[in-house]
Amino acid sequence: MASSTTTEAALEQAAQLVESKQQSDAKFPEISELLHASSSCEYEAGIPPDWQVVRKQRAVGLPDALFEQYDLLECRCFMGLFPEIGRAWITVDHRLFLWNYEDEEDFYTFEGQEQVIVSVGLVRPQRGVFVDDVKHVLVVATPLEVFLLGVGYRAGPRGGDVTLYATQISVAADGVAMTSIAGTADGRILMAGNDGALYELQYRAADGWLSRRARKVNLTAGVLSYFVPTFLSAAARGTVTAAVSVVVDDVRRLAYVLQQDAAIRVFWLGADGSAFEHVMTHRSVGAAAALLCPQFEGAGVELISLHVIPVNESRSLALVAVTSGGARIYFSTVGRAQRLHSTVVAAAASKTTVSEKPAVFDVVHVRLAPGSPGTRVHAAYCGGSTTLLARAAGEDHDAIVGAAPASAQILARAARQPRASLVELAAEARVEGRTWALAEIGGQTMRNDLATVDVVPQRRFAALTNAGVTVLEQQRPLDMLRALLSQPTVRDAELRAFVSTYGLDEACAMCYALLCADDTQPMRVDAAARRLLFEHGGIPRAAEAPAFAPTSGTEQSGGRVELSGRHNGLAMYLARVLQPVWTQSALAADGAQLRVVLNMQVLAGVQRRLQRLQRFVASDQRFVPDQLGSFAATAAQTADSARCWQAEAASLAALYDLLVRAIEVASFADLLCELNLPAASAAMPPDQRQQLAGATFARLVCSSGRSVCRDLALALVHAQPVGSSALSDVLGARCAGMFSAADVALCRALEHLRAAAEADEDAAAATLARDALELLAGIAASLSIQQLRDACAAFEKLNRLSCVWTLALACATQSDPRDTAVAFWGDGAPAGDEREALYRRRMDCYSVVLDMLDRRWPVDIHVLQQLPREDALFQFALFDWLLARDQSSMLFRMHAPLVEQYLLIEPRTLEKGDMLWHFYVQSSQYYNAALVLQQLACASDLDLMLTKRIEYLSLAITNAKTSVGSASAGAVPADELGLMVRETEDLLDVAQVQLMIQQQLEQQQNNEAARDLDRRIYTVTELYDRFAEPLRLWDAMLLIFKASNHDDAQMVEDVWQVLLRSVLDDQQSTGLLAVSSKVSQLGSRLYPSASAFPLVVVARILVDLSLERAAEYSRGLIFNTFVQAQVPHGAIFDALNKLYSQRASSSQGCSEFAALVAREVSLLAADWIDSQASSEQPRGLCDEKLADSLPVMDVDTALSQYIINATLSNNQELKSALQHVQDRLRQIF
Repeated sequence: MASSTTTEAALEQAAQLVESKQQSDAKFPEISELLHASSSCEYEAGIPPDWQVVRKQRAVGLPDALFEQYDLLECRCFMGLFPEIGRAWITVDHRLFLWNYEDEEDFYTFEGQEQVIVSVGLVRPQRGVFVDDVKHVLVVATPLEVFLLGVGYRAGPRGGDVTLYATQISVAADGVAMTSIAGTADGRILMAGNDGALYELQYRAADGWLSRRARKVNLTAGVLSYFVPTFLSAAARGTVTAAVSVVVDDVRRLAYVLQQDAAIRVFWLGADGSAFEHVMTHRSVGAAAALLCPQFEGAGVELISLHVIPVNESRSLALVAVTSGGARIYFSTVGRAQRLHSTVVAAAASKTTVSEKPAVFDVVHVRLAPGSPGTRVHAAYCGGSTTLLARAAGEDHDAIVGAAPASAQILARAARQPRASLVELAAEARVEGRTWALAEIGGQTMRNDLATVDVVPQRRFAALTNAGVTVLEQQRPLDMLRALLSQPTVRDAELRAFVSTYGLDEACAMCYALLCADDTQPMRVDAAARRLLFEHGGIPRAAEAPAFAPTSGTEQSGGRVELSGRHNGLAMYLARVLQPVWTQSALAADGAQLRVVLNMQVLAGVQRRLQRLQRFVASDQRFVPDQLGSFAATAAQTADSARCWQAEAASLAALYDLLVRAIEVASFADLLCELNLPAASAAMPPDQRQQLAGATFARLVCSSGRSVCRDLALALVHAQPVGSSALSDVLGARCAGMFSAADVALCRALEHLRAAAEADEDAAAATLARDALELLAGIAASLSIQQLRDACAAFEKLNRLSCVWTLALACATQSDPRDTAVAFWGDGAPAGDEREALYRRRMDCYSVVLDMLDRRWPVDIHVLQQLPREDALFQFALFDWLLARDQSSMLFRMHAPLVEQYLLIEPRTLEKGDMLWHFYVQSSQYYNAALVLQQLACASDLDLMLTKRIEYLSLAITNAKTSVGSASAGAVPADELGLMVRETEDLLDVAQVQLMIQQQLEQQQNNEAARDLDRRIYTVTELYDRFAEPLRLWDAMLLIFKASNHDDAQMVEDVWQVLLRSVLDDQQSTGLLAVSSKVSQLGSRLYPSASAFPLVVVARILVDLSLERAAEYSRGLIFNTFVQAQVPHGAIFDALNKLYSQRASSSQGCSEFAALVAREVSLLAADWIDSQASSEQPRGLCDEKLADSLPVMDVDTALSQYIINATLSNNQELKSALQHVQDRLRQIF
């Protein structure tokens, strides 16, 4: 396959596909999730059926010399495995042999004592006790003493070298035979004795003044045991249950002791591992297991071994015990509620340490043995989800039953069911002799054995028998496929069954692993893998229904496409090859330097496998076959097939480019190490180093990886003594896909600028600067902002200012050739718009020029006039810069159309708004100025005082009225202009009401509410609901009633009643005079609004208050109050006359109320007559409020009625006053 150039988006999609495959591999359930039921027993056979879980790699017989020693046996013989040092240990009476089973004849003999050895253990040494060569400590136990031997081990081929050192450290055993020895990670030594006790051998570097260098402590004995004589303790041992074995969980800080009666004791070693506390003892393991699994025979159960389950395998399961029948019993130290919810366990583990003392130790699951119950199991191994059970299969050989999770079946169930259960592959392998011990001796444990590549070594186990050591290799699905394909004749049925079990995608991924393996595959396997990949790898097809798995296909315009197994297998294998380095940090900060922190040995291995995969993919054109015309007969089907093949071809091309890019990144990382990155990075800006620090391998491959690598390459250019062109040649040869011609041009331009700075002659410096500008202008679109700043800083240092703005503006325009940023800015810069990135890019380019002007301020106007004017967006950025410096005068001297456009476009600011209406006034565009002023007054996003808003509204009205006679008025229709004036006047009325409310709030010291009124001009409804009504601002209510033409007469009357009563009752007021003043003040603002200033209602209230405060009443107070409110005499007469008529018609007749009203009418008429006699305008009236003359006939008629009522009521004084006024009125008219 030829390399293709894909877009960064396609590369990102390929990277996402790789990451999704890695995440799928990592989502394999842990053992506790699979064992969610109380019991299980589901096993399957491999393909082919004779396939084994563990295969015998080789058998190593015991050396003849050891057989000879065995013939000399007198008492006891024990044996076991120490995989840490690659040795098997064998004891024959008092002699100890360490046998190197990798080198068949190599064994070490220790005969330094005379007692029968009953147990041997290999533990870690305590710190500071032994020399550095001692990597392990050998604990040898006899019935009389326990002593230590230092073990020096040096790894190497064929088992390495072992050296024993005498330590002179020993303790008395007191007749106790230690049955098992285990050590902790920090060097504690625990020993299980046949007396049922658990002992610790404590030692230190030297004897103390009052203590010995070593001592044996009985951890499980009570205080009284220290006072019991030794011979009595020995006599009591026949009545106790012996301890069979002890195992340690270093992470959870737990020790487990298995007793001969199948009881398990649990001890906590403390959070720091230095304590010891008995937690609990489980004495009914068999009964508890039988409750969970009826098929399990719990009575008389025999446990042969205990095996710790590491925390990385399960956080809820802690221990598994193997019975003599081959069943596995799982224990948990986590409560039931947490076990039932794995997420709770994970959350709890994230908040607490796993080394806390457990509160429970429960049997939670029983897994029955594979196959039918048969021969007794006498040795077992459980670890890494693999189980090995040794059973006697004959007199001279054992059967090793292997069981391992069937990954494909588990994943298939997990995709179909909410919770998958454990399914294991099980098979037998035969070994010579009787098995004494089983141990893992090499390889890598993987929870999901499908996620493997050729570099992952197979797990290896050793079975120690009385005939020697048999090395077993665990077979993975990859090994299963290799075995299938290596047959002389590949059985199609078995191959189909394999593909059906593991899926076509996984089968193809295994084919890639076989074809790209480190070791040379047999030709037969290679050919069969290619045939499976290309002939049975499937084809892309249109999905008939939405696919369940999102990673198995891709979305196209014509519908979803399910890609072939060949494609998906490639993605899987590529993800697994990259997995060791993909998420690892590639760079790290080390003070003021950067360094490569990838494991270069691991990276080299990954690169080799990637290169083999690249060669394989590039050498075979069948990855994108040209078979579009052979799939269907109809045109529609052919077109559909073509679409599917095109989708697969595009995805394969992206994967291939990702593969090539990963290879080049590995080469570049190696180059960084070669060229001393720490020294080169020391000169980089700190913020740039900070951005690069922590970059992962994945980031270097995709996303911003290319720019990161380019920044690092530029740092190398500045640091290396060789020319940049030479380094460019190296980069082109080793990382051709990562560094383009633009990168090379950038390196050369920087070299020119460095040379120009060092040039002695101005002409040479000018030539070099011009050449550098030419190179940089040609690649301006590809420059990062930091690179642009660095280049412009170099030009500025050379005093080539025109080069600065030429390069910066070239970078801006080349980055956005279609002026997308201008359109974005013109649309108001909407949030989330994809054009914003281009806009930000251009603004960053402009900031380079503006920062240069900042550094050289003050700048002459002629310099600003030399700046290019073709870029409107730059001009606007320049205007912003001038306004920020309070240089509006310079801005008005710029090109007028651009200034107006600049002031019109968002973002709107108060300064720009003020400048805009002034601009319109200066250009006699008064109507536009009025519109801007109105908008400013109503703007809620501007920080304005309410008084300023009122000022703007007043100016808007003035400018709008001025525009009527201006030359530009003809462009605005008269009705539109009139509407605008009315709207602005209404706004001004409301704003004045709002101002009055604000002033009252300030008087009440309600500053927060007063400040709210500055934020915008409210509607009358808002003013009433939010301020006037809740705060009982009666004056404001009346003004609001006027502005809104409110027609609720009763509400208006109530407000007037409350308002005037409150004024009258105010202790600091002057009584009726204060009431009169309040009515006059409000009336002058409210009249002639009948809704807010109903004259009859107000007059009645004034009369009532005058009668209540008769002592304060003065004649003419009521009519004078209205006159001062600029109410015409005729309107006052109508209101008073209506009020008189209402009371005259009532049962009260001419009461005091009617008499007072009649007197006020007579005084009103007299006042009007006096004004007419002097030919003066009535007092208090302005021209606008002057009504027609008083209705004389109506007044005369009313006076006659008043006289009659006064006569009837015998009110001679009132009668005389009324007759006098009537006579005057009749004399004049």
